[in-house]
Amino acid sequence: MRPVDLFAVQARVSPSLYADAARFEAAVESQAEAIAKRRERTPSGAFARPALAVWPENFGVFACLAGRAWAGRAKTVGGAMFRVALGELGPLVKTAVRHRARSLEEALLTTLAPEVFALVHRTFSRVAKAYGLWIVAGTAYLPRSTRPAREGFEPLDARVFNVALTYAPTGELVAETRKQNLVPTQEDVLHLSPGKPEDLPVVDTEFGKLATLICYDGFDEPHTRDEPGFRACGVLVDERGAEIVAQPSANAWPWNEPWVFNEPGESLLRREQWFDEGMFAQLRRCRHVRYVVNPQLVGEMFEHRFEAPSLILSRSPEGEVRVEARAVSIDREEIVTLTAE
Repeated sequence: MRPVDLFAVQARVSPSLYADAARFEAAVESQAEAIAKRRERTPSGAFARPALAVWPENFGVFACLAGRAWAGRAKTVGGAMFRVALGELGPLVKTAVRHRARSLEEALLTTLAPEVFALVHRTFSRVAKAYGLWIVAGTAYLPRSTRPAREGFEPLDARVFNVALTYAPTGELVAETRKQNLVPTQEDVLHLSPGKPEDLPVVDTEFGKLATLICYDGFDEPHTRDEPGFRACGVLVDERGAEIVAQPSANAWPWNEPWVFNEPGESLLRREQWFDEGMFAQLRRCRHVRYVVNPQLVGEMFEHRFEAPSLILSRSPEGEVRVEARAVSIDREEIVTLTAE
């Protein structure tokens, strides 16, 4: 593995961020500019090392609100989605019939997918190329597309996944990662579909092999007893030779309060559970993964509050796992960085 600058973008969100496409694009541009200022340059002005920047889970989910400020004024996510659905009633019905959607959520997310993908792809492809970055662009809710990215987006069917898009410094979309483990009470109620093991690509870069695990996919054990399909995906990508793992996350539970899925007699706080059962624990079982870049979403979206500190973890050749870099705050925007050797 060659030296690389790692950046975990702890992005703060609110409905106003998604009021229009220009505001979303400007926020990402500002974050990329902040990253560029922290990168070392050679005497000629070139960047001294390649860089990987990872945005948090769900960062692109609410791109569907862009240009729909009236929906962003709702009190709840359900209320906002209802307003969007009313404005897209014709296309929504057409999508539901054409793709035999199993739920209103599937039909709506599939209907909105082309514009969500267009905004996320346009923004991050341009930023990756302009700033010479490898980027994992957070996640968005998307079905599979029948077209390559350069030709736009056409839903294959109405099965919707939590998807992370990876971009090379050329601006090319080089990988799509689909979340395997759906979080109980959070994602299962949205009728999202789980990905398959082949939806966890490992990408060759100039600094080593890169894989993405979306939040819960990095956990070493399930949150509840009723999850027979749970996969510990860290060891899976480790077996495929991944050396760096991007883990975009969005924690929707209070960080400093008891974990909502505690078993009777347990008293773990969410912050303790994150380390006891998450990627920090699973990393000890890996042989090839050296670093984990774990950005967190922070802020409030309607009734949901996101809070947690972004982390960059390391594993030594002897198997010792350490927190190499950590956000100062659990609720403010900041960028966590480390030069990995």
